[in-house]
Amino acid sequence: MAESGAYVPYSGIVHGTEGADPVEISIVNETGVQLACKAALAHWYSEELGRIAPSGELTLTLWHDPATGVLNLMNATDDRMPLEALWCSADTVRTRLDLPIAAGKTEATLRFLCRTGGDTGLSCRGTGG
Repeated sequence: MAESGAYVPYSGIVHGTEGADPVEISIVNETGVQLACKAALAHWYSEELGRIAPSGELTLTLWHDPATGVLNLMNATDDRMPLEALWCSADTVRTRLDLPIAAGKTEATLRFLCRTGGDTGLSCRGTGG
């Protein structure tokens, strides 16, 4: 907000990682097809995280704010982009990765194994660090 009380676009954006803890994410593709992984961000935006070949792995760093529990993806100008969800998909199936979005300390490393089969057709289960 400006001193006049008028709305100033982008005035609430937090820059940098100060006060946030890194969380290393690893997603392993144990399916026989390529997976596309994306992040759902606030305000209906999504960000392509990458594609994972069969037997391949995608790694990325998120930033956890221990005061609020928010996980953030950083953009090219070092703005924090609050994360609502991560998901991976192949052809006509998609699955959401369970993330620990909670205040306080969180795991520094999260590993997910993506497999086909079962009721959903695709699942990416956390295996811990």
